[in-house]
Amino acid sequence: MEAITLIIIALLIVLVSIWLTLGKGTRKRLPGPIGLPIVGYIPFMTKKPYVKLTELSKKYGPLYSVRLGSMDIVVITDYYIIKEAFSKDSFMGRPPDLPFAFSDETIRTGAINGMPWKEQRRFSLHNLRDLGFGKTKMEEHIKEEILELLQRMSEYVGKPTKFSSILAPSMSNNIASLVFGNRLKYSDPERQKLDTLVQETGRLARFVSWQIFFPTIRKIMSYFNIGDEGKLISVLTSVKEYCRKEIRKHEATLDPNSIRDFVDSYLLEIEKQSNNPNTAFTKEVLVDLSRFFFGAGSETVRVTTEWMMTVCAAYPQVQKRIHSEIDEVIGADRFPTYQDRLNMPFTEAALAELMRWQTIVPLNIMRYTLQDTELKGYFIPKHTRVLAVLWAIDHDEKLWGNDVHEYKPERFLSEDGKKIVKPEYAIPFSVGKRSCPGESLAKVETFLYLVAILQKFEVTVPSGKEVDLEGTLGTAIQPKKQDLCLKLRH
Repeated sequence: MEAITLIIIALLIVLVSIWLTLGKGTRKRLPGPIGLPIVGYIPFMTKKPYVKLTELSKKYGPLYSVRLGSMDIVVITDYYIIKEAFSKDSFMGRPPDLPFAFSDETIRTGAINGMPWKEQRRFSLHNLRDLGFGKTKMEEHIKEEILELLQRMSEYVGKPTKFSSILAPSMSNNIASLVFGNRLKYSDPERQKLDTLVQETGRLARFVSWQIFFPTIRKIMSYFNIGDEGKLISVLTSVKEYCRKEIRKHEATLDPNSIRDFVDSYLLEIEKQSNNPNTAFTKEVLVDLSRFFFGAGSETVRVTTEWMMTVCAAYPQVQKRIHSEIDEVIGADRFPTYQDRLNMPFTEAALAELMRWQTIVPLNIMRYTLQDTELKGYFIPKHTRVLAVLWAIDHDEKLWGNDVHEYKPERFLSEDGKKIVKPEYAIPFSVGKRSCPGESLAKVETFLYLVAILQKFEVTVPSGKEVDLEGTLGTAIQPKKQDLCLKLRH
């Protein structure tokens, strides 16, 4: 009897194995291009990968797979599919090998790459709101920073100037005050070093991004600290060291009854969860979060503001209409408020159209499936890298019309031009559970910076020059560094 029982069990195991194998074989496989051995499709990519990936979707559909190096990447170029995918927990992960140099502790706890991220996000947004994030209190601080920026910009009136390095400290000070509770003077050597490091991060990330797809090569280059990978790690290490130094200062002066900033609130949460062996609230996670807030929060706003200045120089008629709204709603003397946007639909439309036209962040940060899942009938296994191409949505003729490559603020206005109209597929901050947590602050900042600058200045092109509207890709699509001129208004 025992022999018969064993035979039956063995047969069942074989049958189940065959069934599972056949089941996997009949699962619907994603279409996609055939690349080359070892390198995959990388040799066919261009300097504008977001454009190439969009072009591939014309042949293979809005959901396809492409092999880059040794990795298969699921690519999504359709808004409604992105919305469906990013509403699921299974698509909420981040790959463990992104070039952001997370600490071992951050990776081990999954605080940023895994589901514990949800708790980190909830805590961060709650405490940043308490500190004035997106509220009038934060507007007052932004006002102080802008007034100092305007004073500095006044020194360059009539002089052809590249404004990137002048804008950067102002934006990063807004984040520094929220996270670290203090701002650094423009002339502070540490301030200048930090802004250089943030800009270098974006530049180097572009050069090392290809190494993600060749893990073995990347490990060798990282081990010997060579190439741009080594430079990026060095830059990120410097930013992390600054964050650690600030955290140590906070620890020495921490008062539970007087919360000064995000670092204070996070340190208290670490104490609160000190007896929880599974907690993802640790000092090293705080270092990585602080670095992330500081870099992403300041760079995107700077790039958007610089783009709007460039657009105003290239399209004087757009600048003229923004000037008219400023003069009518605010006047020459009162400082703008975020509430003014309700009466300035063209200005809001000009900003919204810029974010669509240039797609400041054209490729969503890569996602990583945390479990086996399905999307539109296709099987997506656990640990799959997923890339949403936001540029494809912003340049989809079915959504925006056949003039998608033109800058046209009227796209976002009602027929009578009196109201701002934003369709659901306008998603400069992404969509779903991992959309940008800094969206509310970024909207306030970009509006106030643009309006305050144009309230005081007219932006023009240096005599005999033309504006170059071709962007360059780093962590965002940035305007090319070029001279612009300011003229005082009123």
